[in-house]
Amino acid sequence: MNHIYIEHNPFEITTLFRINDMEPSQSSSLVSYANKRLQLWVENIFFDLKEQFNGDASFAVEFTGLETDFNDISEAAEQASLSGMKIELQWNEVESAQSRLSKIKEMMVRVEKSPKFAEYLQNGGEEVKKNFEEALDNNFDVYVVATMSSGKSTFINALLGRDLLPAANEATTATIAQVFDDKTLGDVFIGERDGKVSIDSPKVDLDTLTAWNSDPETKKIELLGNIRAVEPNDNVRLVLTDTPGPNNSQDEEHERTTMGFVQDSQRNPLIIYVLNATQLATNDDQNLLRLVSEIMKKGGKQSKDRFLFVINKMDMFDPEKGESIERALGNVKKYLNANGIEDPNLYPVSARIAYLLRKHGELTRTERGDKRNIEELLLEEPSMEFPQYMTLSSSAKDLMERKSNSNRTLRNSGVPAVEAVIDEYINKYSFPTRLNRAHLALSKTIEQGLKEEELKSQLDLGQKELESLAIEIEQLKERREQGFSTEAYKENILRTGRDLPAAVQDKLTEMEQLISMRITEIGSDFVGDVTPQSAENRLKMAIRDVEFSFKKVVNEYEQAFQNSQEIIKKELHDEYMEHISSLFPESRGLELPIFKSLRDSISTISLNIGLQNDDIGTRKVVVGSKTVKDSKWYNPFSWGRTKEVKIYDDEEFVDLQELWKERVTVIRSEFMKLREVAVGRIKEDKDKLLSSYLYFIETEFESKFTSLLDDLSKNVADKEQREKAIEQAKHDLEQIGKLKEDLEHILAL
Repeated sequence: MNHIYIEHNPFEITTLFRINDMEPSQSSSLVSYANKRLQLWVENIFFDLKEQFNGDASFAVEFTGLETDFNDISEAAEQASLSGMKIELQWNEVESAQSRLSKIKEMMVRVEKSPKFAEYLQNGGEEVKKNFEEALDNNFDVYVVATMSSGKSTFINALLGRDLLPAANEATTATIAQVFDDKTLGDVFIGERDGKVSIDSPKVDLDTLTAWNSDPETKKIELLGNIRAVEPNDNVRLVLTDTPGPNNSQDEEHERTTMGFVQDSQRNPLIIYVLNATQLATNDDQNLLRLVSEIMKKGGKQSKDRFLFVINKMDMFDPEKGESIERALGNVKKYLNANGIEDPNLYPVSARIAYLLRKHGELTRTERGDKRNIEELLLEEPSMEFPQYMTLSSSAKDLMERKSNSNRTLRNSGVPAVEAVIDEYINKYSFPTRLNRAHLALSKTIEQGLKEEELKSQLDLGQKELESLAIEIEQLKERREQGFSTEAYKENILRTGRDLPAAVQDKLTEMEQLISMRITEIGSDFVGDVTPQSAENRLKMAIRDVEFSFKKVVNEYEQAFQNSQEIIKKELHDEYMEHISSLFPESRGLELPIFKSLRDSISTISLNIGLQNDDIGTRKVVVGSKTVKDSKWYNPFSWGRTKEVKIYDDEEFVDLQELWKERVTVIRSEFMKLREVAVGRIKEDKDKLLSSYLYFIETEFESKFTSLLDDLSKNVADKEQREKAIEQAKHDLEQIGKLKEDLEHILAL
């Protein structure tokens, strides 16, 4: 067998491959995987190896890394084995991500408390601060999405262990409700509506939530309480968000926000999509499922892992009546496949029995009857043990058993298994991602400190070298004045920066093509003559599809705004570094180590540019567990729906093709207007970033550049001050070296 060694570090995002104790050749596809997350390549690895060995498919794989990553290797090996490959696996266990996260959080607290390191952190720029904050942020978002009558509220109440969210059909979720896990509150939940606590009491119950949810003025509900499904953990706080179903929202923006959670491939939040096993197909469902399908096909295995399809109301099936669970799940799979979702993660559950088993207090007569009947069904019928139909790792199975508290009925309900999968997702993706953020932030901070202190430590020079350095400092100031400060430089930046980057143009063109295809697809249904009633129904469905597509495109444009800003920032950063290099011309006189350190120190002055709060509008949108400002840059879709009724007044039949012709021009016009506004927004953002860049050069860079050279000049001129600076720098370098060593030790496999 061919021996394959794989060592994957998800914290630094590096992978080491050895093929029969040798490095893979540069032409091997494995080389391209070296700096990518395992989940982006794991599904292809064994087929790549087979191709590399010219069809030889016998491998002994030794894997060093996290257990969750080894589980993915095992799953990929199992799939490859179905095609005839022979694969043996060995796992070398390493320290868990959660254990490392605890250690690195302690280190980050030390860094914040140290005046010197805090200064390095402050000078590291916005990206460093962002990574630092994200590494320390314990909140983990889980969004529960569903259409009507799926039992979504009952499922969430089962996770909470109490009757809190209104579950009756007439009180379905009409606004966004977030539940923040807080183990200190015991059985009490406290809440806010639109940022305000109730005058009577902060405590909330089912009656409070029912009233808030039915009030059309309610925009957002925030709750704080003990989510019993989650065990206490110092490194994570679950934020469970109950979202309005499609076409069931009091605020049109809520649906777009829900769609945004699904489309968010940057943070990759966990989405629990609850389906009613007894009633699958709805038009609203299909729109949302097609969107999920698009996202699942991008970004490798994580794009699939982040969607859990919870098949609720499985207790409605009775094997005694010949109703097969396997057949029911097969129908769900076919339904999802028909909407473009392949190999979905299915989790059949009875949320009703899990809720009744966990509910505190007296049960009603109806609840007692339901509990007795479902419990009998789940215990007597082997086919009603729902975890047997789920794909669960050994660690997830162990966790499921622990969450079931030795209660077979609760275990068979399938809900503890879903909770175990949530925990596994956090271990697999959230903890390593946060460690990677900490790695990026601390590495940049260490680099900043090293360059600052190395410059000072190298001041132990002879008189001739000190004089040469003093001359170079003055010349550097002159070159600075002749470079960044000239009007010609500013005009050149503004002139060359007017066009949109090619990558942004390509993305906008791709979006325009997809929009055109979608409009054509919707219009393909408008053929032939039908009754006015049928035409009206067809038009209502088209309205729904077009409006859904419009909101989807709005979210895609907002992602394009973010992406274009990053591309533009990258271009400006390259320009910035190129200009700094021009301050140091090639010269033999500048070959001393201190001149290199001086150049490096100036290069680490972080380019802090970005859109300020004043640049952004005032509409507030729920994103994750925070409320952030976002611009109301577009107008909602409008195509004059009053015409719908007028068309049919005196007509016995309606020509669908003619009907669509009248509408499609308006539809395309609305999407073109949206594109024009979006392109204008991107150009405005670019102009603001260019202005921000020039402002940075004139103010922040000028200040830091001058301060750095002035301090250096004082140390060159004053021997006593220079000696103190050298001594202090040596001490600081020792401390930085220790921090670097600790960081490497925590992150090393």
